[in-house]
Amino acid sequence: MKKDSLEKTITYGRRLLNIRPRSEKELRERLFRKRFSPEDIEKALSFFKSKKLLDDLKFARIWVESRLRSSPRGAMLLERELREKGIAQSIISQAVTSFVDEERSIAESLVEAKMHSLKNLPRQKARKKLFDYLVRKGFKFDLIDDMVNGYFHEDE
Repeated sequence: MKKDSLEKTITYGRRLLNIRPRSEKELRERLFRKRFSPEDIEKALSFFKSKKLLDDLKFARIWVESRLRSSPRGAMLLERELREKGIAQSIISQAVTSFVDEERSIAESLVEAKMHSLKNLPRQKARKKLFDYLVRKGFKFDLIDDMVNGYFHEDE
């Protein structure tokens, strides 16, 4: 009977992992919501880790790549999303560091696209809207400041 419940836990966990990669925290929570026993959940998580089916670093890297493809954003927003997924800060740092070199070019392309919708606004209002937009996209203040000042400095 005990083995059967563990097999059900593993089967359900495998189904969830086949749908999309998940963090350890996400998988634990989903198994818990399905009312599997805590012992079976921990054994299943160990099983998935041993089979390399559950790896928070791999998950974090996939998450960063996926989010950048679907909707470009800055490192701060990516870090927050990964923290919400239960990823440890050391793993977040590793996953996000790999993309930091691209962050400036991502911000530049977002600024270029956004400026088309701001071109008819008064200068100060356009600056504020651009600044707020980049904050919402999760870029760090220094980069936002460089982007906004660089863009509007050219116009002066």
